[in-house]
Parts: sequence; C-alpha cells; structure tokens
Amino acid sequence: MKRSSLKHILLFLVFAAQASIVNAQCDDWKWPEGEMKATAEEKNVLYTDALRNSNFEAAKKPHQWILQNAPDLNTAIYINGEKIYKGLMESTKDEAQQQVYFDSLIMMYDMRVKYCGEEEAVIVREAYETYKQNAKKVSELPNMLDLFDRAYELKGTDMDYYVILPYMSTVVNNAKYVKKLTEIEILDRYDKIMSIIDYNLAQGKDPDRWNGYKTTVDGMLVSVVNVDCDFVRKNLGPKFKENPDDLKLAKKIFGFMLNGKCTDDPLWLEAGKKIQEVQPEFGLAKNIGLKFKGENNAEAEKYFTQAISLTEDPGNKADMYIQLGTLKSGAAAREMYRKALAADPTKREAYGAIGYLYYGSFESCAGKQDIVKDRAVFLAAYDMFERAGNSKMMQAASEQFPSKEEIFTYNYNAGASISVGCWIGETTTIRTRD
Repeated sequence: MKRSSLKHILLFLVFAAQASIVNAQCDDWKWPEGEMKATAEEKNVLYTDALRNSNFEAAKKPHQWILQNAPDLNTAIYINGEKIYKGLMESTKDEAQQQVYFDSLIMMYDMRVKYCGEEEAVIVREAYETYKQNAKKVSELPNMLDLFDRAYELKGTDMDYYVILPYMSTVVNNAKYVKKLTEIEILDRYDKIMSIIDYNLAQGKDPDRWNGYKTTVDGMLVSVVNVDCDFVRKNLGPKFKENPDDLKLAKKIFGFMLNGKCTDDPLWLEAGKKIQEVQPEFGLAKNIGLKFKGENNAEAEKYFTQAISLTEDPGNKADMYIQLGTLKSGAAAREMYRKALAADPTKREAYGAIGYLYYGSFESCAGKQDIVKDRAVFLAAYDMFERAGNSKMMQAASEQFPSKEEIFTYNYNAGASISVGCWIGETTTIRTRD
C-alpha cells in the first residue's frame, strides 16, 4: 500500500460517512448484522491480539477493516487505534512515513468524535499530538491554536497539566510567525492558561510544578507582548472602568503593574482593593495599607487592621500593630506598640518606637516648674532605647538627662525612682548627664 493511501481511506471514511451515525454513542458493542458480524468479530480478535504483542503493523489491516465496515462498533476501536498509530510512529525514523501515521492518528480522534460524539475525551490529546508533530511548521500553527482553544472551551480549568506549556508556546509562535494575533487576543489566551494554573494551585495540586508553570508562562508572555504600565493603562484600564467587579481583570492588572513596578499608579491600587474585597489575604491588605499610609491614614488603618485579622503569624501581627502605631500619637500609639510586643516579644523595634514617642514629648509634657521631672521623659526614653538595642538613641537620650546641679537644686538623688508625668505614666531611675 502506498504511504498516502491509508490517509486517503480514513479521510474518505470520516467525510463520506452517512450523517445518521454522527454523534452516536459507542458505549455498547454494535456488531454488524448477518454474515458481517462473524467477520467483524474475527477482525477484532486479530487486531487486538497483534496489538497486545505490540505488532502494530499486523494490527493495522484488520483494524482498518473494522473502521471501514463498523465505525461505530465501540469506543475501544478508537482507543486501540490511537495505540496502533502511536506505536507505528515510534517504530520508524522516516519523517514522511511518520507523517502518514500521524495523519491516521488524527483520523482516529476525528472519527471517534464523528461516530461516538466524544470530543471532550480526545480534544486535549489531539491538540497535544498535533503540537508534538507540527510545532515547527508555521503553516500548521493556526490549526494547532484552534485545537488548544477548542480544548479549553470544552475542558476549562480541567485541562491536563501536560498541555499548559504547549498551549502557551503555540500562542507565542502564532504571534511571532503567523502574526495575526493582536496583543489583546494573546492576553485573552494567557488569561485562560493562567486560570488553569490558578485553579490547580487553589486545589493544592503539586504547587512546585504549577508555580513553575506560572513562572514559565509569564516569561513566554513578555517575549511577545510588552506589558508595561502604559500598555496596562491603555488596554486594560478602560475595561476595568467599565467592569469594576471583574475579578480576573483586576488580578491581571494588579499582577502586570506589580511586575512593571508601577504600583504608584491609582489603577494598581483600585485593582488591589477589588481583589482584597473578594479574596482578602494578609499580604495584599498589608501592601494596600502601606500604599495609603501618609496620604489617607484612615484607609491605611482600615487595611492594617484587616491584615491583623487575616494572619495567625505572631511576627506578621506585630508588624501590623507597629504600622498602626505609626499612624497615631501619644498613648494611642504606645498601645499599638505594646500590642506588637504582646504578639511577638522579639520585635524589639517596638521598644524603640516607644522610645521615640517619649523622646519627642519633652515640649508637650514639660510643666516648666521642675526641670528634673520635665527631663524624666528622656530617662524613660533611654530605657526603651536600651531594650530596643538602639545605642545611637541611647546616647542621644543620655545627653538630655538632668545635670548633677539640677538634681541637687530640686532635691533629688541619683539612683532614686522618679515618676514620669503627662500621658507617659512610667517610673524610671534618676541618672545625670555629667
């Protein structure tokens, strides 16, 4: 038989078959009637025995007879046909012959869809096998892309892991060599692929693998699309304005602008707020709070407080209490720093923050009647800086201690206890600067 003859036979079978069989189901065995039944049973035994022994060439002829005479016999004839032609492809290094067997393999998929109505069962494998065979053929790239698109249409986030990178590679190669995809069309497919990855990560399935796919897919995208801040503003900003509840779009904007280091853009903040509203998590709440800090402290406080409720990690809680302390003053700020230390006693910087509060309170707290009592704020500040391990500020505070002359004049003794007034309310030990 000539190399192309099998391909032509199978093509004829697919496209010339009577329409009445289209979309039939092949779960049950449908043997031909009359004398044909015995022949069909014989051919079925012949090809399955040969296949069992990996004699793909011997299996081919009786299998072809069944395809021609009983194409709706059972799904098994197409499952086994896939095995036959994959085996034949692997058995030869002749590229032309491999292509003939590949065409026959694709016919197995197409005929299974036509006679058994099982497109969802084969579409991913058809796309993948086409990619393996024709990835370097520019003329085949549009067809490959159609197959992957159709696979996603049917399977959605249930797409098999092994087609993730081939799908994105096909998108990239179409963009580079066929040049008929717009940047938005590329991003739409990127979004589909990322939805598969995100779904599997959310299910906790092999995070190392799926995070690896995510990194690779991101790298492939930027090889064909310059996703900079201007691109996001121009192409995605208007869409988000029209659909502010579109979570997928918000995530896309947020991620692209984060990678592009354009987090000062209001669009990034709006996208982040939408994500946090629907899928709140500690890290995002923290970053949004930091973005608002100094510009809208009420909003910053809202997100820092939310962040505390979204973590059980003592260090994270303490960090957020420290941030809340920076938004307040006096006793209210100190209360936040104390909560930070209660959450995580290792956060010594909270002691330093309290020290700065005390150190800066001299003018507002001084009664200006007892200089030793007024300067006691520096004694309390020194204590806090010491606990924080801040030697520089310990030195600065010690230089503001009362002098020996002052404690003598106001009838105090070095080493005695003294109460610090105002809102501080601490008790400390009298020391002098000289």
